[in-house]
Amino acid sequence: MAKSSKSASTGEAQVRVSCHFCGGLGATWKCEECEVFMCSPCKDKIHGKLKSSGSHELVSIYDISMDTPASDEVESEVVTAIFNSYTTSVPVVSRLLCSNDYIVYILNKHKSMEYKFIKGKLLKASIRILETYDLPMFDFTLNKNDEVLFTNLSSEEESPVRMLSSGGINIVLDPKPMRLLALHVNKENELICGLREAGPPFPIHDFSVRQIAIFDIDYRRKVTLESDIKGRKLFSYPSCIRTDSKNVMYIVDSENSDWIGKLLAVARTGCVKFSYKGPPSLEEVRPKAVSITPKDNIILMDSINNALHVLNTKGILLALQFLDELDIENAITICIDYEGFLLIGCAGHNTENGKIHVVKIAEHFML
Repeated sequence: MAKSSKSASTGEAQVRVSCHFCGGLGATWKCEECEVFMCSPCKDKIHGKLKSSGSHELVSIYDISMDTPASDEVESEVVTAIFNSYTTSVPVVSRLLCSNDYIVYILNKHKSMEYKFIKGKLLKASIRILETYDLPMFDFTLNKNDEVLFTNLSSEEESPVRMLSSGGINIVLDPKPMRLLALHVNKENELICGLREAGPPFPIHDFSVRQIAIFDIDYRRKVTLESDIKGRKLFSYPSCIRTDSKNVMYIVDSENSDWIGKLLAVARTGCVKFSYKGPPSLEEVRPKAVSITPKDNIILMDSINNALHVLNTKGILLALQFLDELDIENAITICIDYEGFLLIGCAGHNTENGKIHVVKIAEHFML
């Protein structure tokens, strides 16, 4: 499927791009799936005859140029209101997920503190603790039955994927010799895992193995992503994964031990839709968590700037808001509940416990 809305003024300003197939400087199209540029003749004669190309989306390079907004087009309001704030029973809200009926799942993890996993219910003025587990969890996710899938810290002798349910704790998947970094269940109830080789995670070397693997509902591996079509490694340290309505994956990818990194949008084919490292006004970003709105806008939690970035599915920054303006400090993680509120999990100050802020997001980003 090809889309074009070329204008004369845009065409005059466009830098000439070479065609992937013939090498000429007349490329005017880009295949989002193949991640290549091509001229119109090659689009029809070569790319169009590939068996798998029928469902590929072709976009005009002129449209790619026009999609990039000027800095003054970026909004500064993401949160329109703070609906409620809760003080938790743990020092740090490291990971946070929601399910129906105001149920929240909270993971507290920190090198110098105990590890706790809590299932609770948000009431009007407090959080009712329903279950508490002293487990050395590293990450967790929920399947369609609201059963908890989790993995232990990589320092533990064993860290497979385990399921926590009414029947107890059972191992469902062991990716040995790889170590687990991130877990996510998509709308198809597939389990998506971030993986790395054994040993220290940083620095990253040429021989480092960093993957995204997709498993079916019976935990059989379906897809493994490691390199792009040119053999370049896709990931450094995939630490958080979420998916949109089209099952495009949005991956927080850390590049060093300071957790500075980027947000990657990756199709199941391994095609990188975009890579986002923040606007020019910020020296660097520390992505910690990501949530997807019903409209498929992406909300990125950036802890080093204590800010929320909102992007569309093309990686264009729509809004940037610094949470200090709202007296929300030390934000680490986010999730969207079943009513459409954004929950922001934070670390506490000194000896204080962490907080969860329930906020309303600007409606045009949600619906």
